[in-house]
Amino acid sequence: MMPTQYSVACFAMDERDVALIKSLMGIINKGGNAVWTFADTGAADVLIVDTDNRGHKGIKDMKPKAIIAYSSPDNTLIPNTFVLTKPARARELMDVLDTVRAKIGA
Repeated sequence: MMPTQYSVACFAMDERDVALIKSLMGIINKGGNAVWTFADTGAADVLIVDTDNRGHKGIKDMKPKAIIAYSSPDNTLIPNTFVLTKPARARELMDVLDTVRAKIGA
């Protein structure tokens, strides 16, 4: 059986963090139950949003299946989101994407 494919995009993130997420995506895609691809636009299944950046308010027009809040560990997060703590690490990104896949794949 072919693994399910999902797309991930970043929103309201600086270029350094986007580059980090892109490189981690390459690491976590080796094996697993799903194939995660990076989308350069917000039209993706999963949106990783920098909640430390005030520019994240424009998210209302997007319709992702899931949102991952990317923030400093001490910040209050958006309710009903998944969490990825800064700085991102491959294991944590893989774990949160597995949780997202289980929710949106159900």
